[in-house]
Amino acid sequence: MNTTINNLPKSAIPYYLLKNYSKKQNILIVVDEEEITEYASDASAISEVFFNSSINVLTFPSKSHLQRVLALSKLLTIKYNYIVTSPQALTQKTFDINTLKKTTLNLSNAQHFQYNNLANLATTLGYERTSFVEQEGQFSKRGEVFDIWPAGLGAPVRIVFYYDSIESLRNFDPVTQLSEGFLNNLAILPAVEESQTTLQRLLTDSLIMLFTKSDFYNSSFSGFENIILNQSTQKTIDANFFKFARWAGNIDGFSKELSDFLAKGFNTHIFCSNNGELERIEEIVFTHKLPKNKIKFHLSALEESFYSNSQKIAVITSKEVLYRRNPTNFPKFKSGRRLEGLWEIVQGDFVVHEKYGIGRYLGLKKIERAEQIKEYLAIEYRHKDKLYVPLEDFNSVQKYIGLEGFRPKLHSLDTVAWERAKLKAKESAKEIADELLKLYAQRRSEMRQPYPAQTIWESELADSFAYEETPDQNKAISEVFEDLEKPYPMERLICGDVGFGKTEVAIRAAFKVATNSKQVAILVPTTVLAEQHYNTITNRLASFPLRVAILSRFQSKKDQKITLQAISNGSVDIVVGTHRLLQKDIVFKDLGLLIIDEEHRFGVKQKEKIKQMKKNADILLLSATPIPRTISMSLSNLKNLSVIETPPFGRLPIETHIGHFDTEIVKKIIEAELSRGGQVYYLHNQIHSMISKANQIKSIVPYAKTAVIHGQLNPTQIEKTMWDFLHRKTDILIATTIIESGLDIPSVNTMIIEDAENFGLAQLYQLRGRIGREKQKAYCYLFHSPGKLSEDAQKRLTALKEFTELGSGFRLALRDLEIRGAGSILGAQQHGFAKEVGFELFSRLLEEASGKIKPSFQKIDERTEIDLKIAAYIPPQYIEQEDIRIIFYRKLASATKIDDFTAIAIELKDRFGNLPIELENLFEITKLRLLAQTSGISAIAEDENYLNIYFKPEVQFPAEKLKTLIKHYYHILEFARNKAQLLRFKKTNSAEPQKMLISQLSVFLSNINKYATMPRVKFDR
Repeated sequence: MNTTINNLPKSAIPYYLLKNYSKKQNILIVVDEEEITEYASDASAISEVFFNSSINVLTFPSKSHLQRVLALSKLLTIKYNYIVTSPQALTQKTFDINTLKKTTLNLSNAQHFQYNNLANLATTLGYERTSFVEQEGQFSKRGEVFDIWPAGLGAPVRIVFYYDSIESLRNFDPVTQLSEGFLNNLAILPAVEESQTTLQRLLTDSLIMLFTKSDFYNSSFSGFENIILNQSTQKTIDANFFKFARWAGNIDGFSKELSDFLAKGFNTHIFCSNNGELERIEEIVFTHKLPKNKIKFHLSALEESFYSNSQKIAVITSKEVLYRRNPTNFPKFKSGRRLEGLWEIVQGDFVVHEKYGIGRYLGLKKIERAEQIKEYLAIEYRHKDKLYVPLEDFNSVQKYIGLEGFRPKLHSLDTVAWERAKLKAKESAKEIADELLKLYAQRRSEMRQPYPAQTIWESELADSFAYEETPDQNKAISEVFEDLEKPYPMERLICGDVGFGKTEVAIRAAFKVATNSKQVAILVPTTVLAEQHYNTITNRLASFPLRVAILSRFQSKKDQKITLQAISNGSVDIVVGTHRLLQKDIVFKDLGLLIIDEEHRFGVKQKEKIKQMKKNADILLLSATPIPRTISMSLSNLKNLSVIETPPFGRLPIETHIGHFDTEIVKKIIEAELSRGGQVYYLHNQIHSMISKANQIKSIVPYAKTAVIHGQLNPTQIEKTMWDFLHRKTDILIATTIIESGLDIPSVNTMIIEDAENFGLAQLYQLRGRIGREKQKAYCYLFHSPGKLSEDAQKRLTALKEFTELGSGFRLALRDLEIRGAGSILGAQQHGFAKEVGFELFSRLLEEASGKIKPSFQKIDERTEIDLKIAAYIPPQYIEQEDIRIIFYRKLASATKIDDFTAIAIELKDRFGNLPIELENLFEITKLRLLAQTSGISAIAEDENYLNIYFKPEVQFPAEKLKTLIKHYYHILEFARNKAQLLRFKKTNSAEPQKMLISQLSVFLSNINKYATMPRVKFDR
């Protein structure tokens, strides 16, 4: 017989099963689909601590075919396993073991394998071809480099070929796309699943089967003779294992109970999720004078505490001790792919050339002249004139960003009008910079006591973070701490996508300030978000002696009054609130830090109050898509900016669709989501017609449970509606934009937005961020009204569809800036400078006017011209994507030292394979240009017999040094007659004359100071 376990603490189940049945049979435990990870994690922890990792723990979920295939592959090689599955997955069709074995592709170093066959095999196995491998189940092919992320592996693999032999197998980082370590062997499992048999049929022999709920069991399992757990066994388990009452931050109560168990001689184990929790528990044990030597501590997460009187064992999990609410156990974050760069243009975009003004980008153009082949940026100007920008000038071109509704006129190549526009923009920048610098100088003059460096408590808080911080997140935290440790107030913007970790940065900052006897105010735009932040912060800081309060319309008048008194007398350390925090009756005893989430969501009057609060406090702004004005100040170095653009591992891009509203399509969308056990956000932003909309939804999907929510409901109704939706009592939430900043609900992975053309890009992006919060594919449907959309509305919707990639919030903000316009950096007035010269150029002018950067020492027209008959470019066969080629052209153009070139070459070789001869030539010429620009050379040109080197007039060759020069180079170098500033390198008839001469010329220029005198040249990109 089978058995069901309904009342046991979760973590006691694997303890009992592993203690009694491991190494005897496969153990199969059937749980809720959402609990598979928790039960598997518990089994791994229990197995490692109590049974020396004696059994292999596998997960077999219904929602991930890749995880199922991985689990089946383990069954091929491991005899006994602990398998966690769900009722749905148990009967789901999957591979037969023998078929899986035959289908798996095994590779090893030095193996002979036809490179061209690998892509076909990967496609047959169900892998998707992409430009770059970013997710499990993808592959890409570039030259002799083949990237693939095999099913079940924690990282993608790079296979490097030498003809038809595998030269190396390497893991690589999907963030940097660079190799990390070498492998000897690789098994590529199929990324699709064949419907041949079921898990229950595969495991008929030597099987223990256990159901955590009675309704999971059905008659189809009754034929299993080897299921030996029965009802009497269940009674035995129930009689042996018991739950602790949750301590929920009651440290004294926990200490007393722990002391009692230790006195009775119980074998006591405490499981801590991280070092921070471990240190806090050890501190509690020490403070309450408990015998630490009688307690075994383990650095591992466990779901629930339990004890057994008969076995005299007590197993305690730290989260039940420290936290008032049960925190979610998240897997450690791994990094997703970082953006390649922010400079992204497509054909047809307007661009700004520093010397020639606004033109239209036509794409990369390969130009062949004699034996010279190069790629240029092609730009169209007035009268269809074309400008071809060479590699060395790529950095002089930026994407044009102007004003909303303004379509710029193309300049002509005579540059007169352009120089006039630049002069006016420079004057405008000077005026604005003067005013801004006065404001910031005033802020800098308001000195305060610096906060101390990181304390032990801060280290404990950091260690207790449930995730592994992403590199961007760590950088943001460090930058905030550096600001707080300075003797003047901070003002910093943290920009990052929804769910990318901005809140944790804010918590670290709030903790530093609060533990130094200063108060912290966290201002959020909605009551729902206030509640969520309050719960998150309360849990994170539960084990520390800090008081956290909330102030919003969810609180009664009585509770608000108590909180107001606590704020004024200083007994509240951190308060989370809505605009209620901005009212006149709020008086802080000593406000140290103001954190503002989504500042652009507050009105004009509220922003005036915020300005008053800013005068005496450090400021931390959080935003997923900052308004253009905020970005403007940030990118101008007038407000400090930290960007978090690394997504959490496992997050999938949100698939976005745009179209006219159609009731039948809406019906299919809702039915599809509900059929996979999910929920739906339906955004209808008109309160007067919400009930009729709800009735319409009920008529097309009658079995679905619907609810309505909007801002005119009373707080209790809002809270109850959201609570019911969170706990899956309703299927569809018909809402206004009140959900824009709200609860994170992983089961909601479809969003339908009506009249999408009426929303701003930032708002649409924020709304879409409410879904796709877990490893489940999410879908967003943007329906617009019939008829022609305005140009701006079309741009917004297209941009949102284009930027489905994770981490694109910052790029979207720039696109929003482009669509809505840069506007005035100081206020609402629309200045003409942005439309005349473009936002990026004006920003640079503003930086120069502010004294934030030094003007370039070399003007664009003073760069060394190099005209050699040689093919020097990045072949499209080597890097197919034009935007990626541009990025590497810009990297080369920005290089200022040999180490830069080395790093670029290493990255290229790793990601795309060995450098083709054309790219090697490009490297040599770019290095030569760098040497020439610092050696007083105006141009290098090639004719039939010579490489001609033209020196600037200030370069002199003293007579006493000429003898040495002639002695060293008499066979290849000569001075041109009557031209003291012209040297000529003789060409030869060797196979690669240019390349050899370029190498010789590079050596010569590296030592030019031995033969010539010249003014000291500074070179600054």
